[in-house]
Amino acid sequence: MKNMPQAKTLTLALFALLLSAAPLSAQEKLTLEQAVQRALQSNPELAIDAPAREAANSELAASRAGYLPRLDVEQSVLGGNNPVYVFGTLLTQRHFTADNFALPSLNTPDALGNLQTRVLAQQNIWDFGRTRQRMEAARLGIEMTDRGHEDHLRQTLLAVIEAYYSVSLAREALEAAEAALQSSEAIVKQAQSRVEVGLAVEADLLRSQVYLASARQQDIQARGQSEFARAALNRLMGNALDNAFGETASLTPATYTLPAEEALLAELCKRRPDCQRLQAEVRQAELEVHGRQTQFLPTLGAFAAWEANNPSFKEAGGNNWTAGLSLRWNLFAGGSDSAMLQAARHRLEQKQRQLKAMESVMALEVHKALIQVRSAEQQVQAMQAAEAQSQEGLRILKNRYEAGLATMTDLLSAEAARSAARSALAEAIYRHRFSFAQLEYASGILSPNSAAMR
Repeated sequence: MKNMPQAKTLTLALFALLLSAAPLSAQEKLTLEQAVQRALQSNPELAIDAPAREAANSELAASRAGYLPRLDVEQSVLGGNNPVYVFGTLLTQRHFTADNFALPSLNTPDALGNLQTRVLAQQNIWDFGRTRQRMEAARLGIEMTDRGHEDHLRQTLLAVIEAYYSVSLAREALEAAEAALQSSEAIVKQAQSRVEVGLAVEADLLRSQVYLASARQQDIQARGQSEFARAALNRLMGNALDNAFGETASLTPATYTLPAEEALLAELCKRRPDCQRLQAEVRQAELEVHGRQTQFLPTLGAFAAWEANNPSFKEAGGNNWTAGLSLRWNLFAGGSDSAMLQAARHRLEQKQRQLKAMESVMALEVHKALIQVRSAEQQVQAMQAAEAQSQEGLRILKNRYEAGLATMTDLLSAEAARSAARSALAEAIYRHRFSFAQLEYASGILSPNSAAMR
């Protein structure tokens, strides 16, 4: 009967431990869907993609300029006594007279100034698809930017899921550490009382105090991990690192229906934006090869020019115009065209090999993710049984210790086993949930509405 107060103290401590989680339920909750929505709206990495999309649109607008005329205005001021220059300038200024035919005026003319205003218009008529190729390449640039943004969305979504459940896992670890700490404190008090009444030796008290110190150290470590996990989730949601948000969902076992691997691999590239981006890069490399081939063909264009030549701003002169067609065909450029064509072909081959390699990598990712999900599910089942067994084992050891049939070492080992089993179960559930999210990510079906979000 002397041991009843100690047993009651230990029982009350355990009840206090169970009730310690109650205030958490009263706190505001942060659901996974809310965390994802905040991240999609405010994640700093996603904000980087917007300027790239605008730049791609501007490049497309620039590529359309090949179909439109080019208009240039030139303003120049010239002066000199070069006979040819003076003769021609007098003609264009409409100031040439009979006196200018005199030999002294022709051979040694006076210096003459000229203010020239020139307007030049050029229009491409036919360039064998060069402009069209540049526009198509620009459109592919927009597509690649969009596919890259979609891939960033998927990566952010996966990162938020990992960070969200990491906060839950850190909280579970903290609660387990607090439970172990409270239990250790109760065991120390019980050991102290038993030593005082002569039912235990001093060594039992020392062992319990050593275990208490270890429990305190684990509690401190768990608090630090919890703080870091919350900071990581805050960063993904675009918040200040120390921003306070509601409690995340508890780590409860989940049941997932796994599709057949063949179904996941079917049309996998169509569901993966990173693969679609690489396909666009292949098409862009094909366009580059075609564009390099057209460099060996001529271009046909039209031009028109109007110019005004005046002696000065104050004196009127004359104006004239010219117009015509031009056919330009480069016959030799030092071999640079051929070299650049070969380089474009090699880059195309490189992209094609990258696409083929990516297909095998994606298949391996799906296969690996399926294995991890199945393994994690089995680990959850095993840890659930182990956690229940550790709870029962601790209860039995406490009763045996009270009855003097077990040692303090046995009791501390049982407490350590219970704490470890609880942490292992939480970690197994975390791995199971995150591995399923990784499977959806590898399969290209991860989204804010997919099964991993439930």
